[in-house]
Amino acid sequence: MATDDRSALIDGEKRLGTVTKVSASGIELNLPQALAAAGRRGIARGTVGDFVFIDCDQAVILGRVVEVHIPDRNRPALERQIEREPSVEPVGRVQLLATIRKTTQTVVRGVLVSPRVGDGVFEANGPALSSSIQAALFGGVDVQDGAQPIAVSLGRISGIDDAEIALPPEKLFCRHCGIFGATGGGKSWTLAKLVSEVARLGGKAIVFDPTGEFSGKLPGAVEYVFTRAEAGQTLVRFPSERMTELSLFALLRPTGQSQGPTMREAIRSLRLVRALRNDAAIVPEQTGQRQRFFKEAFGTVLVEQDFTVQKTGQSISEYNRATAHYSTAMASELCDFDVALLTDQIVNECIWPSDNRNPGVFGGKADTTLNYCNTLIVRMRGMLASAELGCLFGNEGEDICILLDGFLNAPQQRVCLISFKNVSFNHNARELLLNTIGEYLLGLARADRFRTQPVICFLDEAHQFMGRSVGDEFNSVSLDAFGLIAKEGR
Repeated sequence: MATDDRSALIDGEKRLGTVTKVSASGIELNLPQALAAAGRRGIARGTVGDFVFIDCDQAVILGRVVEVHIPDRNRPALERQIEREPSVEPVGRVQLLATIRKTTQTVVRGVLVSPRVGDGVFEANGPALSSSIQAALFGGVDVQDGAQPIAVSLGRISGIDDAEIALPPEKLFCRHCGIFGATGGGKSWTLAKLVSEVARLGGKAIVFDPTGEFSGKLPGAVEYVFTRAEAGQTLVRFPSERMTELSLFALLRPTGQSQGPTMREAIRSLRLVRALRNDAAIVPEQTGQRQRFFKEAFGTVLVEQDFTVQKTGQSISEYNRATAHYSTAMASELCDFDVALLTDQIVNECIWPSDNRNPGVFGGKADTTLNYCNTLIVRMRGMLASAELGCLFGNEGEDICILLDGFLNAPQQRVCLISFKNVSFNHNARELLLNTIGEYLLGLARADRFRTQPVICFLDEAHQFMGRSVGDEFNSVSLDAFGLIAKEGR
């Protein structure tokens, strides 16, 4: 910023008073013009909340008035004088905030110069304060020759006129950024302001809206909503195949003794079926009601017509060699199998480890194991078919991952709003869904998808989705996707 454009820090006509006492964190001063006497309230100067400049010769201390009062000795006379020309003078206390160097007119953290008794105190000049803050914020920011630095406008400093504040994007979004405040304090307004600034400056932003508060309030935004869409919104779903196995377990909550291990074996079997079907070197043969997949590397695996595996009677060694052959697919952390077949496969897994007469093959049905798993099977069938979890297990709506990819590739689209307003709170579905989308974006970031086109994510009500774990003692998932995004600086 050019020095010529800066306003003078000290304006003699705005003198408020003189320093009378100095402490480590503040000063006291006379405020002769602060009394709201009869007919003078409108011209009284110096009240709580005002920003002030303390003239300390080579530097100026920025402070804020935190207390104004009448000295004890003058209080009895105040009522007698209030209706005529008063002679009592209020005094005040100022909290010291920062230092402004007069030579460079830039704000510096901390109080580098100690005020002295007798120093003058002046009303802070809004444009001068704004210019000093801007000079400090934009110092060291690389810009092309002759170009103006990119600035994200935040608004004005409360309690002072014409003190506009803007930040370089590097200072605001390079690492973590949080918006904190009490209910009704303006957090949502600030978030909306930042989003509009990102769009104005040509960036891209994704807003995660758990409550639907921002629907229709972000101009030009594409709006995606789960479960139920309204006019102007696109109904979406998150494909279950992109969920992590840990999230699926936290959602379905199998017990640790029997249900959990059986469910994991069912997932392994369904992953094996997917790997066999995707192997272009294998041409399956129809054998009765089954398909025979053969490869010399492992032997034969029989798959049912509905693409589940009935292990009973099949070779244990050949099955194990097949899982080892497709070890990469078997080690996947995602639910890259047909979740709709999971309950049927769990039933198929309720068998004895081996046959009594032929230890080399899987045994027959184990009623005890099936009885242990019945509650899980019934619960899963209900959940997989429920409307409230259709955003994960249903087919209604467009794939949010495909739409996000289109948004990232569309130069004219600047803001994407994803609403979770209609997602059920049951089974921690809302928390798991949002965390899963965060994991998806984190995976894209780790693959350098955003290196040339950065994207800023805004998470409203972040305290509900960060630093927590959901699930039970056997199946717990840490909601850490957005925390990892922040920590990795991606």
